[in-house]
Amino acid sequence: MDYLYTNYTIQTNELGTGVDNVGTVPAALLTFLTLQSVPEADLLVNAGTCGGFRAKGAEIGDVFLTTAVANHDRRIPIPGFAPYGTGRLESQIEDLANVAASVHAKLGVCTTGNSLDKHDWDEKHMLENDASIKDMEAAAIAWSCSMSNNTPFMGVKVVTDIVDGFRPTDEEFLENLSHAAKSLQSSLPIIIDHVCASNNDSSSKAEL
Repeated sequence: MDYLYTNYTIQTNELGTGVDNVGTVPAALLTFLTLQSVPEADLLVNAGTCGGFRAKGAEIGDVFLTTAVANHDRRIPIPGFAPYGTGRLESQIEDLANVAASVHAKLGVCTTGNSLDKHDWDEKHMLENDASIKDMEAAAIAWSCSMSNNTPFMGVKVVTDIVDGFRPTDEEFLENLSHAAKSLQSSLPIIIDHVCASNNDSSSKAEL
């Protein structure tokens, strides 16, 4: 079986500052545009970095596959809107545990927000989300997938900092970013090959 790998790696910079666009809005938009270009995609993989919760067994350099995603900074205290604000989406990958085992990865919920740091309200909602890891885009990407033919989503995240630790997030993130990138480079091809091999009916793969 031959597979089509479509790898969208687009370096986007914010006008005026020149820094990379990060957060949920650019992530959701790029995912939407990608899936408009490849509507037949069987899977979208979001590979990136994250913060990890030591209370959930996360350590620097750990690879996590997302079992679910949710938001922790969309607080809408209006009847009926709270579940929408959280926006929890469960993984659709049936073989996720075996995929994780192929690269000795861990499994856990990824909680998403638009700030690198956190405050007390964020922490409260992250705990309610039962989060093992924290990032700034996964929930938005998964939501765009759900709105685009319900394309299955897989988050592959490497821990750069400890959310429930004592070091400043920015310092720890920058210190470990290079190591995390190398870990992704070695793990991601194995994960993609495993997913393709376990799905004989697949005809295309999209990777973001």
